[in-house]
Amino acid sequence: MTSPAPVPAEGEGYGGTHGNGDATLPNNVRQLHPTAPRRFEWPISLVSLILLISLGVASADHFRRGAVLFSFGVILAFFLRLLLPERDAGLLAVRSKRLDLVVLGGLALSVSLLSFLVPPPS
Repeated sequence: MTSPAPVPAEGEGYGGTHGNGDATLPNNVRQLHPTAPRRFEWPISLVSLILLISLGVASADHFRRGAVLFSFGVILAFFLRLLLPERDAGLLAVRSKRLDLVVLGGLALSVSLLSFLVPPPS
């Protein structure tokens, strides 16, 4: 039979307290500050809206138009990631800027080629 894990005493846990009663977190854990201003994530919201609209267009039997619109959304994400600073890119910044641009550029190129190589409906 296993016994329950011990509950840390006051001042133990993530490195103790600093006199104010708050347990500190390890250095690699970021804590959200309740008074920090929250910026609206407009770049990812705009790209997501375009991608959702393109999926709607494609599901309405307009595959080519939907794919072109989808590639436009990915190209927009590429240029927003390229031009916006790190703090304003928000959720578009996943990894390093170079890696994000390579992935978005490759995706934009492949979806664009796909959308123009598919034959139009007859």
